[in-house]
Amino acid sequence: MIKQVTFLAVLLTVSAVYGQEKDTELKRFQGHWQVTELAEDGKVIPKEAIKEWLPSGGQAEIIENAIIFKSPHDGEKYVKVFSVDATTYPKQIDVSTQERKDGWGIYQFDDEKLVICLADPEEGERPTKFSAESGSKRMLMVLKRTSEATTATSPAKPSTKPKPVQAQKVLTDGDITKMLVGTWRLIDSAGTLFVTFHSNNTFSTVREYQELRLFHKSFVQTPISSGTWNVKNGTLTAHVTSSVQLERVNQLLSFSVRSISDRDLIFVDQLGRVGSALKIR
Repeated sequence: MIKQVTFLAVLLTVSAVYGQEKDTELKRFQGHWQVTELAEDGKVIPKEAIKEWLPSGGQAEIIENAIIFKSPHDGEKYVKVFSVDATTYPKQIDVSTQERKDGWGIYQFDDEKLVICLADPEEGERPTKFSAESGSKRMLMVLKRTSEATTATSPAKPSTKPKPVQAQKVLTDGDITKMLVGTWRLIDSAGTLFVTFHSNNTFSTVREYQELRLFHKSFVQTPISSGTWNVKNGTLTAHVTSSVQLERVNQLLSFSVRSISDRDLIFVDQLGRVGSALKIR
């Protein structure tokens, strides 16, 4: 019995230490990044062409385990999630969306730079070395940590006057509640969903379906559910009181708000999936 207790104590200690190391490793990824070097399947992409080659313009922001890309063309934000395993050599990284695993690969930190080599799981094995030679179907990129306002093509001009340092405002539950009021559009595996948060703390959702009528496509919007909502400790909780999906009635759905602005919302649902929504009115 004593041996069993000792073994359990050791196992719990090892698990706790591993969890702390994983959190520490994840913290190294946090912040804004810019792709400064890029090679894909034997092609070295010129630095000035990276902005057009990558949909995000080569820029990304990492918040916890979410990689947030913003299109330089339409301003839309896209989210991918990633996980890392720092116990292997080289260290491993997996990148995915809600639908599929987009890439698996390896990574390493080099001072303020992050080097990642990725392959599509459906096209090749996980890379074991940092290279992207012709025929490998791998992508090798070097990212440099930047400030939020810095871009690769528009470097900030030096100022002769010192600028006052402004602390980033921490949003309160009241701030988030006010900013949520309105209609948000999000894309999920079922299509397009519109969620309207009313100022009286009720909400309603409408699903948009695409139908082929005669010789043209028509978008049909169908009410799905409604209920009440509130924000507490940065978590949005929705209580479904009516729904066309009977199994959802009386369910409580929780969403942790990661970031919110007048236009964008980044959240994590109760299953740990990262999602984004765009405010349309």
